[in-house]
Amino acid sequence: MWVIVGGAVVNVVTGDSYSRPGCFDERVILLACGIGACAALVMLNIGLSIEKSASATIMRNMDIVLAFVVQVFLFKERADWLCMLGACLIVTSAISVTLENAFCPSFFWQI
Repeated sequence: MWVIVGGAVVNVVTGDSYSRPGCFDERVILLACGIGACAALVMLNIGLSIEKSASATIMRNMDIVLAFVVQVFLFKERADWLCMLGACLIVTSAISVTLENAFCPSFFWQI
């Protein structure tokens, strides 16, 4: 329900109108994206139930870095300094949490 309301608000604010996919190829791509996203969420939930939460969260946050790499190298888009700063912060925090879990594993049990 909120998706419909949000979409309507965005359409009114930006002045864009909804248009259906034009050709069969666009519909197939949209369907493949939807199926892929659904499968990714299912696998994420299974992985989170199997793996420890700290390492699973680190792997989940690396999606942002992967999206940055795809943006820069695959789509040849220029990255501004905020994109690079965000990617560096995510990688640095992931490394620091991994090192903290490796060298101070009893810290999380004290909280």
